[in-house]
Amino acid sequence: MTPWQHTYKDKIISAEAAAKFVKSGSLVRFHIGKPPIPILDALAKRNGELQDVTVIQCYPLYTHPFWNEAEYDRSFTRVVDYVGVGCRPGMQKHYVDFIPLDYPQYAKQLEDGRTNTWEADIFYGVISPPDEKGYCSFGNALWYNKDVARAAKCFVAEVDPTFIRTHGDNWIHVSEIDYLVEETKAFPVGTNPPPEEEHGTLEVIGEFASTLIRDGDTVQMGIGAISEAIGLFLMDRNDLGIHSEIMTASHVELVKRGVATGKYKAQNKGKAVAAMVVGAADLAFVDNNPAFELYSVLHTNSLLTIAAQNSQVAVNSTLAIDLTGQAAAESIGPQMYSGIGGQMTFMMGAMYSKGGRSIMVLPSTARKGQLSRIVPMLEPGSTITTPRQYMDYVVTEFGIVNLQGKSQRQRAEALIEIAHPDFQPDLRQAAKKMFWP
Repeated sequence: MTPWQHTYKDKIISAEAAAKFVKSGSLVRFHIGKPPIPILDALAKRNGELQDVTVIQCYPLYTHPFWNEAEYDRSFTRVVDYVGVGCRPGMQKHYVDFIPLDYPQYAKQLEDGRTNTWEADIFYGVISPPDEKGYCSFGNALWYNKDVARAAKCFVAEVDPTFIRTHGDNWIHVSEIDYLVEETKAFPVGTNPPPEEEHGTLEVIGEFASTLIRDGDTVQMGIGAISEAIGLFLMDRNDLGIHSEIMTASHVELVKRGVATGKYKAQNKGKAVAAMVVGAADLAFVDNNPAFELYSVLHTNSLLTIAAQNSQVAVNSTLAIDLTGQAAAESIGPQMYSGIGGQMTFMMGAMYSKGGRSIMVLPSTARKGQLSRIVPMLEPGSTITTPRQYMDYVVTEFGIVNLQGKSQRQRAEALIEIAHPDFQPDLRQAAKKMFWP
């Protein structure tokens, strides 16, 4: 038995014991990706016993009463840096608070006395079992888990035997983990499918957007049905590269079919790079496959990293866009709906990349055609995710326009052309009032 194996056994504790490490006033962070559910359950049971505990995390697809019920305010201040369906009810009722942040700027909190949410008292993570040398993987979601684990005063890890291993920087040694919990619970993996009536629309948008992606481009695509639709129309390309915040199922399929070779990438040549592989992807194909590399989101989402790529193409979606090109992708009015994520950084980075371009995709309407997503002005309180100066191509099911170099009047005219015909008259009237004498 090797020394690390002795150490491993000595570190095993129960989920209940792990939750006992939290004291009143603690700052606690949880794993991005699959949550350590037994530990979260045990911590939730301490509601009322603790005081003034700040818990930071987001689970895009996992709903837990801890995040969505008022009673947990007795002990916990609940904060997220991304709003997924798992905590959206709590966010809407203001039980959960939000940190506006570009991920690579987390480390800036450690400089000059800024508010520090980075160095947690306790980080509860999830890892794979160790390999023969004692190294564990963070599975399909590296994100900033390794960074937070190393910055925390105490790192407690749930061991999940289903976790895949990836190349890149997605590992940590048992010696860097303070305690281990072998209790685990399956995480329901899935996606939120779009309404049935949108399927045809999304495919049309995907086909339009795909015409802007050329052989040899390095591609980033945000998560969602439109991104997957775009991927379907890229299977005849050659030597695409992948540098993305999230590795989608379409990305993985492009590698599997030999379409994404990374031949012309400026960095990580020949490798498909991201901070997370979404659960809907073929994780068995990604597992220990040297074609894929996961790195911290602090690296993948760095403006300098993105801009250094050759022909970086950023493809993202938005909830609404106004007639000047401002995109609100994270809130509906003042109500947060998703998060900042990497959209703005990738849209900016693509514009600075040699040969790069950015593409914003959106259905022309919402609520079964009752509302236009192209609007004269964004709803008051809406957060601007991508500012108008970095808006390049915009795509709806009615076509493609490019906004670079266009005046406010020209932008309005262009966007109205790809709005739903039912809303074009009102949009023209509003544009005339705003931009013409």
